[in-house]
Amino acid sequence: MITLRDRYRGCLLGGGVGDALGAGIEFLSLGEIRQRYGPTGVTGYVPAYGRAGAITDDTQMTLFTAEGLLRDQQQPADRRGPAPAIWRSYQRWLNTQYGEPAEGWLSGQEFLHHGRAPGHDLPQRPARRTSRNGQ
Repeated sequence: MITLRDRYRGCLLGGGVGDALGAGIEFLSLGEIRQRYGPTGVTGYVPAYGRAGAITDDTQMTLFTAEGLLRDQQQPADRRGPAPAIWRSYQRWLNTQYGEPAEGWLSGQEFLHHGRAPGHDLPQRPARRTSRNGQ
């Protein structure tokens, strides 16, 4: 019997696999894809982020969104709030992008400690910035 948990896992796994299949061509046009991979396009994992089968920030953020929702459900009913819980999870994701420690099982997964799409999704951390004169 397929449980609700199985369905959630299937959604996360399917999303991650699809993301990994498209990671290497994410910013290419159809013409560029056909030029590189032939008329059938991509038929398997292609290199992205230094290896074949790498996920993008889309899967990373999906996993951290799910983590926030799960953590929120562990709170007493009168203390629940999905938006703040997800925000805290996104802060943990951000720590993984900068190589900083973050608490929790998901943050401890090494494959998530690789920056993705730095010019697109990764915000700058004001505390990390320095002035032009290096101060």
